[in-house]
Amino acid sequence: MARTSTPAPAGRPGQDEDREQRIAELRIRLHEMAGQIRTAEDWSRYLRAAARLHGETWANVLLISSRIPDATLVKGYEAWRAAGRQVSRDEKGIEIFSGIRRQGPDRHGAEEEDQGHSWRDAHRVAYVWDLSQTSGQPVPIPSAFPAPPGEALPGLWDSLCWLARREGFAVEREDGSPGDGTTFWAARRIRILPGLPSGQAAWALAHQLGHVLLHNTIAYPPGTTTSGCHGIRKAEADSVAFIICARHGVRVEHAFSSPQTWAGTDPRAQPAAAILTAGERVTTAAAKISRLLDHHLAGSRPAARPAAEAATTARHDERPPPAAAPVTAPPSPPEPDPRIPGVLDDAMQFYDSQLARSWAPAYLAERGISGAAMRQWRIGYAPGGWATLTRHLRALGHDDDAIQAAGLARNSSRGTLIDHFRDRVMLPVHDERGNIAGFLGRARPGASPEVPRYLNSPETSSYQKGSLLFGLHQARDLLARGATPVIVEGPFDAIAVTMADPGRHAGLAPCGTALTSKQAAILAQAADLGSAGVLVAFDDDQAGRKAAVRAYDILRTVSSRLQSAVLSGKDPAEILQTQGPAALRTILRDQAQPLSAVVIDAHLAPWERRLQDPEGPLLAMRSTAAVIAGLLPTGSAEAIRQITGNRELVTVDEQMRPVANPEIPEIARVLPADAAYQTMRVAERLGFTDCSDVLAEVANAVTRNAARPGSRAARRAPQLAASSFPHPPATIRHDDEHVAPRPPAQGNRLTHAHGSSRSRR
Repeated sequence: MARTSTPAPAGRPGQDEDREQRIAELRIRLHEMAGQIRTAEDWSRYLRAAARLHGETWANVLLISSRIPDATLVKGYEAWRAAGRQVSRDEKGIEIFSGIRRQGPDRHGAEEEDQGHSWRDAHRVAYVWDLSQTSGQPVPIPSAFPAPPGEALPGLWDSLCWLARREGFAVEREDGSPGDGTTFWAARRIRILPGLPSGQAAWALAHQLGHVLLHNTIAYPPGTTTSGCHGIRKAEADSVAFIICARHGVRVEHAFSSPQTWAGTDPRAQPAAAILTAGERVTTAAAKISRLLDHHLAGSRPAARPAAEAATTARHDERPPPAAAPVTAPPSPPEPDPRIPGVLDDAMQFYDSQLARSWAPAYLAERGISGAAMRQWRIGYAPGGWATLTRHLRALGHDDDAIQAAGLARNSSRGTLIDHFRDRVMLPVHDERGNIAGFLGRARPGASPEVPRYLNSPETSSYQKGSLLFGLHQARDLLARGATPVIVEGPFDAIAVTMADPGRHAGLAPCGTALTSKQAAILAQAADLGSAGVLVAFDDDQAGRKAAVRAYDILRTVSSRLQSAVLSGKDPAEILQTQGPAALRTILRDQAQPLSAVVIDAHLAPWERRLQDPEGPLLAMRSTAAVIAGLLPTGSAEAIRQITGNRELVTVDEQMRPVANPEIPEIARVLPADAAYQTMRVAERLGFTDCSDVLAEVANAVTRNAARPGSRAARRAPQLAASSFPHPPATIRHDDEHVAPRPPAQGNRLTHAHGSSRSRR
């Protein structure tokens, strides 16, 4: 019987050559399989397999399904033995690609998004066996197992809306979109028809998310949508929707175009290569969506039953599936275990007692954190022993179940209980009521690369990352007295901000996750964000800028005063450590820009390579003007439509001469200060001598948005999804201010834009 292969030791040329030959043979076989996918039915069959084999690459889905078409759960030989099952006699293993690298958590403990991983990167061949090839103890259904057809999981629609917002797109349920839905690229809006059944609406939104993840790679001109998508782009988006819906209980019956046509009609085309590439892109996008959906919908899945029973039912139950269940809000979160607070409090006191005898005080002092700050934040230390804390808690009378329920210990491979945190600086995290919810642990400097730098408490009934803000407990009094909340990436950044400018700024950090709507709701309850505003101070790198763009969409629902600190390459903790509190205080007070500027700059970044083209600046300006129009409050957009009479402004005549529009000064007067500032920045950055062209394009984008079929004259500003995760957020009242045209005396400096030449410098 074949068993799971292991990589050959280094320095053994014979085995290296044998391994390379096996990989080459498997690649040839894979191309042959891809070439045999000729019909839409073939493609659909493999998509259903991809829905069942969650987490497998497209190449491995083909290899597994070609051997066992109804494969449901595959593992290696030793993994099945550990699960209490034995591979049946004479069952041959399925060869798959192995050794594909994936990325781990970042330095703050947040999970990075999956980077593209491919069978082309595999460096060995491994063997796996399907559940049907084994016998033994029943295996519970994994959380990623597809829901039975017709049983649409509660909360699926809200989860998909949350994912759209995570990617920077608002979701609208409005008439006027061709087909079931469409994406407006420049405006970053996804519109789904309001009258669709729940399953069809989920398909339509999953299809648009497929476009967003796979095709949002260029800066689209204003007005560009996904309507009428065709060819390989339509097939890819449909395939993403197919997998997502099949995995989450929505019945799917869809007719794809022939996969053999996706490579085009050129005689040199390679259909097999096109199918492999498309499948790889589709499964990568679907895996990203599914991973987040599985986390958010974990509480909505039916009770676990043995996987063997589920697989048998799925293969032999030929009764028609029941009607799709209506999509409802996720269930309320479970009540916290009453034993947890006492266990966590005793753990915090234990960590406190261990701090002085460890390396942690010297490390913290080196980072600029004083002894008073260590006491204020209750910073402690988790000893490096395997079960030091566990033994201490047992001695205090806490049983093992309570210790595990608090997220402080876990089972080892030998079945013994070991500490979750070992040899780490420990930072307690409090919930919105001030109770200890869990901990964040920072590894010793110089720890091996395999050790995550930041480690969160596991998800428990008290510790739910999306509902917690590190530092909020310490900042409540400051926020009540009018301090400005500062959203940062890591816990030491939050401490640095509060230390540098106590009384005026309070640092807050999401716990190992991106900012969520639930966290924004909790913050809005703790502070008057209308007057205090919110300052964002994320790292000055690509990930930090992306996080700031996402934070803007969340925070704009709770405050109109959003700022971003200009950090110039260092995070707040590094600035405190290297330059001291005065330097960080100066940045927080004097070096901030509107957060919308980060959004605009992120949109302009892809245009940089085209700005030297003759038409590049004009196209970039029009595209960015559409973004500015999409950020306007409802009242401002309505005022612009009143000024223009719902018509588009003409900026040049037939001889390409500039045309002066008398409406421009009025439009400038009704723009909010933030939008006015962004309009000026765009004009200056793209080399226009004045702002009138940008203003005209902003107004035209507003007009086009309103003129689309079925659009209402006064549309609601984008709102957060009705639910967030892991449980519904507190209600946030958000009343859009209606801004009417104001008299000239209230104009801003943009009112002088008209009348000057509209040429670029």
